[in-house]
Amino acid sequence: MKSISLTSSAKVFFSLLAAAFCAQGVLADGENYSLWPRRPEALAEARRLMDRGSLPKALELLQPLAEQGGVVGKEAKELIGRLRIRQLLDPNGPDVKKYTVRKGDSWIRMVRKLGCSQAMVVHLNGLMDIPALRAGDVFKYRPLDFHVVVNVPEKEICLYDGTDFVKGYPILSMKDGGKKNVETTVKDEQAPVSIYSRQFPSADKTLVLAAGGYVIDAARGTPRSPGFYLSRQDCNELAMLTRPGTKVTILRGKGEEP
Repeated sequence: MKSISLTSSAKVFFSLLAAAFCAQGVLADGENYSLWPRRPEALAEARRLMDRGSLPKALELLQPLAEQGGVVGKEAKELIGRLRIRQLLDPNGPDVKKYTVRKGDSWIRMVRKLGCSQAMVVHLNGLMDIPALRAGDVFKYRPLDFHVVVNVPEKEICLYDGTDFVKGYPILSMKDGGKKNVETTVKDEQAPVSIYSRQFPSADKTLVLAAGGYVIDAARGTPRSPGFYLSRQDCNELAMLTRPGTKVTILRGKGEEP
């Protein structure tokens, strides 16, 4: 009888402990995981810096944590993604430049010359449609020199600025029969309407890769073409941050580095 009493007490104790553990995990930005008993001090300090608006210092603390993996790396990546996207899409950001349209410019020729995407130019200039270009028009743009890493084992597409992590996009579905890692580029950005259409800014974008006819596209049921499929919002955001010629690495082996 005594042993039964001890076993029951143990069950109650561990049930309470598990409940407290899960409750703390839910409080971590809505995610059902925990860094119990506490987050690393660098992660906590990064959050405090974010609250104070010290974004560069917060990023400096977060980048090393993003490479750790596990729940620490996951949370660091999520925070970095929020910060970097906010910076990259800021029309008044420090890396935003201005271009004056010249005679003979077309939209395709202009964005390729600037190393930018048309969607980024549309966003930075607050355009609702695609206006005809006139010599002397001035547009804001941001050069895009990122590196896309498709991590097949982790089911994630990551965007890098040099060696610095920018943002991760979960792969919802894929059609991939490859076995080896591949180095390729973005060949083209496609949409169901012409780039001169008024509907182009809001149209869904598809990234066509130079290797094997692969695409990065929005998930719509069973994949038909070889490629990697994201949520509609993630796919359009990634298309805005890339351009023809953007380097793409497809990693198919576990533990591989970009």
